[in-house]
Amino acid sequence: MGIILFIIFLIVSLLLLMGKGSFLIAGYNTASAKEKAQYNEKKLCRIVGVGLLIVTLGIGSLMIFDSLGLYLMIGSFLIGIAIILIGSKFATIVPVKKLNRSLIGSMIAVLLISGLICFVMFTGNIQIEYQSTSLHLSGSLVSDSQVNYEDIVQIEYREDFDVGRKKNGVNNAKIEAGRYENDELGTYRLYSYTNSPAYVLIETKEGWYVISDQTEKQTFKHYQKLQSILK
Repeated sequence: MGIILFIIFLIVSLLLLMGKGSFLIAGYNTASAKEKAQYNEKKLCRIVGVGLLIVTLGIGSLMIFDSLGLYLMIGSFLIGIAIILIGSKFATIVPVKKLNRSLIGSMIAVLLISGLICFVMFTGNIQIEYQSTSLHLSGSLVSDSQVNYEDIVQIEYREDFDVGRKKNGVNNAKIEAGRYENDELGTYRLYSYTNSPAYVLIETKEGWYVISDQTEKQTFKHYQKLQSILK
């Protein structure tokens, strides 16, 4: 279904970018001849085409990047709609001399929402703290975990671990954290940086925990630290 929607949006976008297909533009296609005469038809088509193409790219990102794609799609949708709404004002035959308050308000709202989406997409932090009797794991926007050393059954250092699917938590360009599920471990708790080159798998009496730091070297140090604690 997603690929079909993507193809339809792409075809319509390209048609509009060529300055054709004004009959597809909602509002314009039902306007009177007098109202249509106020617009440069080809210019309006191309402006709407640009906005719709950005929305189309967002739909494509959702199919490619999973959870991250959701943020990209929302951002592209807002930007695309803003281009269509604001840009259409500049497709009139009579040039726009100044922006009205509602248009300025719309621009500010789009910028603020886009900024918030970018903040959520590209920020996050993982903290791994060694306490006297337990390991404290925390990540941005997810609940903390306390792993008692005496409950740890085994640990394993892995460079080929598939994190699987997010059930509840965060999955953005910076971190992956929360409740995840894969074929190997089932449901487990993940605290890692996105696309980490290595992981430490921790099996406990209550289930699995998987951690990683920002670099392979830092992650291996956590493995060594846990080894020394569990001896």
